[in-house]
Amino acid sequence: MEAKPSAPFRMRHDTPEFSLIADALTGNPGPPPCPDWDWDQTVAIAAREEVLPTLAGKLSCPPGMSDFFEAIHELNAKRNRQLIGEIETLALLLNQAGIEPVLLKGSAYLVTGVYCDPADRWLQDIDFLICEGDSSRACEIIRRAGYESYVKSPIALLLHHHPVLVQVHRVPVEIHHSLGRGRCRAILTADEMVKGSTGVRLGRAAVRIPSPEHLMTHLIMHSQLQHGPYCRIWPTLRNMLDVVLVARRFTIDWDAIRGRFRGHGNTSLLNLHLMQIEKTLRFPPPFPLAVGGVRWLYRRALWREPRLRYVDPLFTFSRLVLPRVRLSWQLLKDPVGRQFVRSRLFRLNFYKRLFAEFVDG
Repeated sequence: MEAKPSAPFRMRHDTPEFSLIADALTGNPGPPPCPDWDWDQTVAIAAREEVLPTLAGKLSCPPGMSDFFEAIHELNAKRNRQLIGEIETLALLLNQAGIEPVLLKGSAYLVTGVYCDPADRWLQDIDFLICEGDSSRACEIIRRAGYESYVKSPIALLLHHHPVLVQVHRVPVEIHHSLGRGRCRAILTADEMVKGSTGVRLGRAAVRIPSPEHLMTHLIMHSQLQHGPYCRIWPTLRNMLDVVLVARRFTIDWDAIRGRFRGHGNTSLLNLHLMQIEKTLRFPPPFPLAVGGVRWLYRRALWREPRLRYVDPLFTFSRLVLPRVRLSWQLLKDPVGRQFVRSRLFRLNFYKRLFAEFVDG
């Protein structure tokens, strides 16, 4: 039996399988793979990159593999139809209380036709943005509809959204009261996004869609800032494809977006992300990119050899230490939080999980 590839190998962005998938997403799949092509590895990478349903009909592959991709696509189509129905149902409940939710990320892309075929886009959950004054009330309305709050630990109470709302056989729901922590909150505020959004009808319900500038700004900062250095360096193909398709669907005010990132010292971060998308999906940058040098070469080296992060003290600090220091400081302000922090510090399993997170990444 063939050994399972290591985590660093699975993250690499220079494998033939990764390149085949990226080319297929751009509509340039190239020549058919050789007869002994590793389709298991191709599927594993596509799943990791969250683009399995997107590949249906885009690859030259054996009939059995083609049927597999089509089946995934059909299942995702059914799931997304259910998801749109759930968005309508929940939005209608909120409408009855005078609340119009702003759709975020994948939900907004489906409703606005960013993906020509809605079944191409995989969604993990439903994201609503509600102004902070109404967000707690919105959570309570959805809970009364049969959902339950999932609070795994007090850390869930410190996020930019309320604890996830779950119900059996339903897609999880997140009620956001802000667009992220730290610099995310400064680059684009929830109040700005709500005020700049446009109302649309979704069946019987009224929902709101962010402006194209806000939609793109949130998409980029969610990938490059909210989820830290791991996702910043290795964004999924789904995330990069979102940028390409949102840019094609709408007229984007890139000068305004550049101004937001520049105003908070993140110009290089924005440019590096667009350079990576250009390199991976052949998407021409929307403006001249004045960045490169050592940072670009280092990022390229990490795509080819992810183990380099093991010897990068900045990555270690920003990945493992800094987020936990920030969270612990916030938790210590609350009695329940203090008890949680103390209980973690004296459990061996806590340190095993930290080590596993670093190694497996």
